[in-house]
Amino acid sequence: MRRLALILALAGVLGIAVGASAHALLRQSNPASGTELTRAPGAVTMSFTERPEVSFSIVHVLDANGRSVERGRARAVPGHPDMLTVPLGPLPTGVYTVSWRTVSAVDGHVTGGAFSFGVGQAPAQQLAAQPASPPPSPGYVAGRWLFYLGLAGLVGGAWVWTWAFRRVPARTWFLGIAWLSSALGLVTLGTAQAADAGISIGQLLSSGLGLSLWWRAVPLIVAGCAVVAATGGGSGLRRRAVGLAGVSAAGAMLAHVLAGHAAASPAPWWWPSVAAQWLHFLSVGAWIGGLAAMLVAFPGLGGDDALRTARRFSTGAGAALVLVAATGVFRAVYEVNSWNGFLTTAFGQVVDIKVAMLLLLAALGAVNRFRNLAALLRAPRGLVRVGATEVIIGLIVLGVTAYLTGLAPPRYTPASAATPTEIVASGHDFGTSVRLRLEVTPGTAGANHFTARVTDYDTGRPVDATRVDLTFTKRDRPDIGPSTLTLRRRPDGTYQGDGANLSLQGAWTISALIAQGLRSTTVPLALTTRIPPETIHTITAPGQPTLYNIDLPGGGTLGTYLDPGKPGLNEIHATYTNAQGNETSIPRLITVTVAPAGGPPRTLPVRRFSAGHFVADATLAAGTWDLEFTAAPSGGGTIDTHLQVRLVR
Repeated sequence: MRRLALILALAGVLGIAVGASAHALLRQSNPASGTELTRAPGAVTMSFTERPEVSFSIVHVLDANGRSVERGRARAVPGHPDMLTVPLGPLPTGVYTVSWRTVSAVDGHVTGGAFSFGVGQAPAQQLAAQPASPPPSPGYVAGRWLFYLGLAGLVGGAWVWTWAFRRVPARTWFLGIAWLSSALGLVTLGTAQAADAGISIGQLLSSGLGLSLWWRAVPLIVAGCAVVAATGGGSGLRRRAVGLAGVSAAGAMLAHVLAGHAAASPAPWWWPSVAAQWLHFLSVGAWIGGLAAMLVAFPGLGGDDALRTARRFSTGAGAALVLVAATGVFRAVYEVNSWNGFLTTAFGQVVDIKVAMLLLLAALGAVNRFRNLAALLRAPRGLVRVGATEVIIGLIVLGVTAYLTGLAPPRYTPASAATPTEIVASGHDFGTSVRLRLEVTPGTAGANHFTARVTDYDTGRPVDATRVDLTFTKRDRPDIGPSTLTLRRRPDGTYQGDGANLSLQGAWTISALIAQGLRSTTVPLALTTRIPPETIHTITAPGQPTLYNIDLPGGGTLGTYLDPGKPGLNEIHATYTNAQGNETSIPRLITVTVAPAGGPPRTLPVRRFSAGHFVADATLAAGTWDLEFTAAPSGGGTIDTHLQVRLVR
């Protein structure tokens, strides 16, 4: 029996872990990430693992310079509520980044990410994976925890007091505290969802997410009225009122399940998933909440009455544990679909913690069932003390569950994207246990090959890891969601992958997660892409300065020259034109820096000559000089170009 209890607890934790954990993650896109198209698409269409809230969704399609090329906002696809589409303008040859952010219409989880495709140019051959939505906010976790505690207390209290006790206890303050916890949790959860989505409470309440909150609030209000009624009147009225409070709390649980991830399951799994999740929630409430309610009212019972009540509760709790296990296994098999996911992901590591805690709960329950229950009449304190310990651990388990619902299970995590080489980023973890060297080739914006070498911090010996996961964030573009890339181990001991995660020029922050079985280590890195080799057309004429026409990504040209182009004071002219040869308007002044070959750069003062024509003055000595031009066009983003000139006397 004890072994069976341990097995059931282990199985049950899987259900608690994944019962309400998914997100509106990117399932697939058209164009697919990493694909090369011969013809520019008219729109980007994305499907998600859950229905996105269209009014809160943002999708931008950016060229290599960070300029938006979409035409209008993202909108729903008729007949496909889990899909979004955004129309595009004409796209010239190049690599394009799709940056998206959405809110799940199911439960309000905020997710976002980025992926790339190419028109006439291959960005990569892998899917650029989105992040697990941002880690759950403290308000989100606190709201869910309080909500779970309150509903468990209401359902468990109503069940135990009306079934295990001869008379309903008069300590209805327990139900009052449980109701306040659930109500406060629901308010906190709604507030956190609005804050996480970056919207007002009014906007939230007028959306589908707000409607799901109202559906949970209505039965909760009924339960509150029943709790108030239970505080007065005779035992008959109290029993009916307590029963109504429990039924109403069960209704709130059902509304919560219908607003959760089980309800996002496709046919024919919708009804089995919803029923299993609801039964799972009810069983956890009967188990944990019922134990707390019994301990609250237990001191008022006599000897034989106490023994009868404890036995009835023990029998019911055993049945609840069986249901927790059965529904948990069903949900685990459906949602995760891989044992490896419980061992190698952040989600799985939290589940491991829950497994250990629930095994401990099962062991404590076995002690009460087989030892303290038999000795209840002569030594009742043993059962109470062990039961109180179970309740405390149960509260912690529900808190871990509240956190876990903010993580994406492995089933919904798409494959990873890519990484770089030829420029090098090195670093170590904060605990100084490992060093990581990341090489990116060619190190320019767009497709790159990434090679990572992981070594022990002290000995320098290679570290054996399962994989290395890279998460890329653009420092100066918070509107672009992070993307991830998994590097796989190669026979030579390195970890390699290909992708277009460095889709824009400039500085990037990289977080490298080194997975070593059940352990993982994070190494922060930073690198700046280098400007790719440019096509420069040089035009010379007797007695005139040399003109350099530099081809720009996506079409267009930067025409620049130095006047007089000799050592001494020079005027540096820069004119931007589009693919049709017309001058391009640059709203803000451009940045021009000059540096002697291998020397420190200095920024020059710039004045505007016309809409796209700028002039800077610099005194330059004989020798080789590096010139950098950075412009911010009206479409957004930046255009970075480089020119090297040699001045001779």
